Amino acid sequence: MIGLALALGLAAAPEPTDFAIRMRESAAAAQALQGPLDGSWTLWDAQRRPLFVFQITDPVGGAGPLDGAWRRSGASAPTGLIDTIARQGDRLAIRFTGDGAVVRVRLRRRGDGVWAGAASEHGRDLAVTLRRSASGAAPS
Repeated sequence: MIGLALALGLAAAPEPTDFAIRMRESAAAAQALQGPLDGSWTLWDAQRRPLFVFQITDPVGGAGPLDGAWRRSGASAPTGLIDTIARQGDRLAIRFTGDGAVVRVRLRRRGDGVWAGAASEHGRDLAVTLRRSASGAAPS
């Protein structure tokens, strides 16, 4: 009787490939519940140096209010919450306070999914691009 129960239990166990398929389907379903800006993004300067990393929360369909956190690039860099982040069509504005200074980022979405514009910190404007974070490699 125990042998039969064990055999039935093993027969009901999913194949490893079934598990992998279910994991991919679950990840795809979760992504469908998030807006297009949801996730990690890196702000790069014109010399392809990372300046800030943002973790953005974007509700389903991109229709709700955005929220997020920031950190300077680097392992021991300071972090904080984004004061305001707003999307209007193909424009994105981010404002946060870091190291005692207000940082303002004004971007416009390009056709390739990259956001380009300027960041202002300590009264200086700097050309920047915002790209979805991958492995931390510099943008091409």
